[in-house]
Amino acid sequence: MIEQDILIQEGIDLLLTGMIIVFTFLILLIFSVNVLRVLLSPGIQNNGLSHNTSESSALAKNETHHKIIKEVLGGMRP
Repeated sequence: MIEQDILIQEGIDLLLTGMIIVFTFLILLIFSVNVLRVLLSPGIQNNGLSHNTSESSALAKNETHHKIIKEVLGGMRP
């Protein structure tokens, strides 16, 4: 029974170590993406007109995507 307890304890230690490594990696990934976003996009805040134009084009693309999705789903249903 002692060998089983040791095996279970080692398994739990391995699980916790793996979870800590994964969460650390995810935190570093989120942090680095946000830092890169801040560093690489300083001109977007200064150009208000280009921001409004990009919003309208994004909305048009979004509406187009919704139409395509409705057509595909409509074709799948009998």
